[in-house]
Amino acid sequence: MAVIRVDRKLWTGPALSKLIVYALDVAHLVLAPEPVADYERTALFKEKARVSLDDGQYLVELPRKVYDFYHLNEADYTVMASEIKPKTIEILLRTHGLFEKLYNYA
Repeated sequence: MAVIRVDRKLWTGPALSKLIVYALDVAHLVLAPEPVADYERTALFKEKARVSLDDGQYLVELPRKVYDFYHLNEADYTVMASEIKPKTIEILLRTHGLFEKLYNYA
């Protein structure tokens, strides 16, 4: 398991203890406390994550394959909360030019 930190103030829903991790594409993960129908159909893969609380932050224990697939140990990423239904936590990765290279924006 590998851990990412999410500020407790970011999440306005009920306290978290487990999450579903949806891999939507190479630069986008979504964490949800309940299944999300659209993501159940379209995600590249999904996994389960345990959550604990430590000093005002949720510690999300991602499965190693998710952490490694997204290179979270070396990637820059932004964590945001969706305020619309369904409430989710979104992780957007900065791909260091990968998007630009793929789509010839460089």
